[in-house]
Amino acid sequence: MTLRTVLLSLQALLSAAEPDDPQDAVVAKQYKEHPEMFRQTAKHWTSAYAGGPCKMPELDEKIRRLTDMGVEEHQARVALSTFDWDLERATEQIFS
Repeated sequence: MTLRTVLLSLQALLSAAEPDDPQDAVVAKQYKEHPEMFRQTAKHWTSAYAGGPCKMPELDEKIRRLTDMGVEEHQARVALSTFDWDLERATEQIFS
């Protein structure tokens, strides 16, 4: 597999999302069932990991609350985005 092939494959995945045959089932479920939450999550992850311009204080506050409890930031972000940014459900999942 060449770099060109990999990049073409990524381009195809990005240009034609397939929520019925997903790479990540959690993301696909959110995309189909909660499209606005999906967009918020995508903006947040872009801001956090790709230097995107969009800051979301409400979501950042939820992450901060979990990190104050000793949870690693990435783990907090994953748990929150998995449970549609529901702090209670994410906390329960992390500490159970």
